[in-house]
Amino acid sequence: MNKKSFLFISLFLIAVNLTTAQFYFFGRNKVTYEDFDWKLLKTDHFDIYYSGEFLEIAEIGAQYAEEAFDEYKVKFNDYITRRIPLVFYNTHIQFQQTNIVPYFIPEGVGGFFEFLKGRVVIPYMGSLDKFRHVIRHELVHVFMTSKLYNLQADRRIAVKKMPPLWFVEGLAEYWSYHWDTQAEMILRDAVLNNYFVPLKDMLRIYGSFLMYKEGQNFLMFVAEEYGEEKILQFMENIWRFSNFEDVIEYTLEESIEEIDEKWTHSLKQKYYPLYTNKFPHTVKSKKITQKGFNFSPAVYQDQSTKEIYFIGNHDGYASVFKIIYDEDSKSWSESIKIVQGERSEVFESFHLMELSLSVSNNGKVAFVSKSGGSDAIH
Repeated sequence: MNKKSFLFISLFLIAVNLTTAQFYFFGRNKVTYEDFDWKLLKTDHFDIYYSGEFLEIAEIGAQYAEEAFDEYKVKFNDYITRRIPLVFYNTHIQFQQTNIVPYFIPEGVGGFFEFLKGRVVIPYMGSLDKFRHVIRHELVHVFMTSKLYNLQADRRIAVKKMPPLWFVEGLAEYWSYHWDTQAEMILRDAVLNNYFVPLKDMLRIYGSFLMYKEGQNFLMFVAEEYGEEKILQFMENIWRFSNFEDVIEYTLEESIEEIDEKWTHSLKQKYYPLYTNKFPHTVKSKKITQKGFNFSPAVYQDQSTKEIYFIGNHDGYASVFKIIYDEDSKSWSESIKIVQGERSEVFESFHLMELSLSVSNNGKVAFVSKSGGSDAIH
């Protein structure tokens, strides 16, 4: 097996990568704020490492992992005999301090599978549902890697073949979580606004959140149109061809053009009727911010004032802004910066992909930022 270290990053990194990663400059060094007192929890198939007073959540994570193991050994028709190391961090800030990988981990990374030593590393983000999702997502990577390695080793194939990333991550999403409202929103918007990408052009959206969701949806389509068993057959046939499109054609017994057309047509049939009584936002809406990316809007209004507070990235640094509605001109003001962020340790990093700002009924603004080794409410 090629000893190159493969690193599978969960969907949470990709969601951030499209919108914020290229605009982060402050705080890119990996800083270790604390020494970890690691403890070990053993289950039937896992060695689970956790620190501090995290035993209760670690035990819940252990249950999720064992449930996934029992499910995936059937789905993949593969049994992993080695013990799988899971490393749980209490918070995302602790997770960013990990030395399992040497480079900086940006906000939004939900976990990763590091192939060289087979370790799965996951932070707890305050949601058991998300925790379960990421555990299952990363364990799909573990089982898929084992399945493909064993399959090709049995056939004495020296250079191991891997599916394209859209299949790798699409499968991890398909077998780890249901098709939720976020996935529906992403794909519907792509189809209705003509940036949906067919199979043959998947490289155009390589590594993006849309790629994850398109990959997941394509596998849902295959299961419904051709049968669930075809998903496993994709992996079992990968050794036969150097091109994954040939694997798809061989498995489904149709040309890639026919398969692509069927999938695309099914999505158009589903979403195009929405145009009957709805309009694109470009027709019925008015854009009121003109710069950068903007998140977490919160409206404050009294008898004489109407304001919107939000976190925005307009110049490479995230800050807190507001815009004011002018009743006379019936228009909104330019963005006004009220807190400069990411220039000091006090406002080191805003959590752009989380709801991190609110305003009270009397106009007091509260927001969260990373400050040293913890979060702070301001």
